[in-house]
Amino acid sequence: MSRSHLCLLVIFLGLGLAASRAVSGGTAATLPQEQPMAFTVEGKINRLEPKKITLSTEENMLFHVLYDDKTDIRRKDGSAGTTKDLRVGIVIRVEGDLSESGEILAHRIAIQEEPAKQP
Repeated sequence: MSRSHLCLLVIFLGLGLAASRAVSGGTAATLPQEQPMAFTVEGKINRLEPKKITLSTEENMLFHVLYDDKTDIRRKDGSAGTTKDLRVGIVIRVEGDLSESGEILAHRIAIQEEPAKQP
């Protein structure tokens, strides 16, 4: 390899390293942490467990929703609700953060529709 080719190779490698550091923010230790992603979904409760809801959308997509004592639960009329208002079959709207695992960490659950009553 000629001296001029070697110089060009070193320059390109140096530029590549500088570009990768600029994109990554420096070293791995200075990479920004993953920020929660705001997420909203509406669907029917398929399964209800303590602190966890399985929700099915109209597109037949399943979501796992995690909630706790801090989650704001609202009835259809807008009044404050509780976990006792959540039942299989009702349609809810969930606002929260989408975690890296794909679960939704609910900040607010609003009841949209009650299931049709059986005659």
